[in-house]
Amino acid sequence: MNSLFELVKMNNVDTMPASEEQIANAESALGMTFSKEYRKYLKSFGVISYGANEFYGLGVKDTSHLNIVNAVNDFRQIRRFPLSLIPITEIGDGHYYMYDNASETVVVVSLPDIGIKKVESNLEKFLSKVILDQ
Repeated sequence: MNSLFELVKMNNVDTMPASEEQIANAESALGMTFSKEYRKYLKSFGVISYGANEFYGLGVKDTSHLNIVNAVNDFRQIRRFPLSLIPITEIGDGHYYMYDNASETVVVVSLPDIGIKKVESNLEKFLSKVILDQ
């Protein structure tokens, strides 16, 4: 996440890094262990807000719509929603970029039919592209 950290710093991107306690509490609440890559994102950035884009994560209030525990629990109300998916950001029209914690890839998910398409195999690379395309 070093190159993303530099990009965030250069562009004055708003972040709110998460604490180890927040990460452990989220893992417990969601019944999953975050991948090393996703854990590093949460610890380094928590959530990211840049331009019109807001990226889900931790480091925000428990009641925030950007808090992944709230967001994941909302998505899990959808029948057949994969338990390994964590929202990254909303695209619009029922489409979301999500992180597949099991395969450690970024996917596009269309709702309500839960169509899934892989878009990137590296979270840092994906986030960097989105920030640069602003």
